[in-house]
Amino acid sequence: MSRKKIMFLNIICPIVVGALIYCMLSPDVIFIRKTADFIDWIYMPVFQTDCTFLKLVRNYLPDMMWGYSLVFSLFCIIGNNVADVRKVFWLAVPFTATMEIMQKTSFVPGTFDVFDIFTEFLAEAIAACIIYKLYSREEFQL
Repeated sequence: MSRKKIMFLNIICPIVVGALIYCMLSPDVIFIRKTADFIDWIYMPVFQTDCTFLKLVRNYLPDMMWGYSLVFSLFCIIGNNVADVRKVFWLAVPFTATMEIMQKTSFVPGTFDVFDIFTEFLAEAIAACIIYKLYSREEFQL
């Protein structure tokens, strides 16, 4: 598979997975309500989040998916070699932390949670490691 296809899949698939999780487990999220204004013909089954596992999935997995996708997106835009992975990672971490902290104000709607920052950091670290391992191999060099 080509480098561009792998980058595209690592950017798009996590966003889609995060959106589907929100659709099925938490349709009252602002992102889903705004999307439903544009696309009202899509029906998604909504699951009850009574168990702890589904609550954890609903609260943290979409953020992880989007943090992971952010690192790949920044790498695609900023980085063109493996040395840029650190720069991309250190751009993504403060950005996501700032966005979470801004949720404490009325400027950015949402619910602030310190564990969101931790899970996004974890996902971004995983993405940076994957980029480093994958793109340091010879067959992916430009």
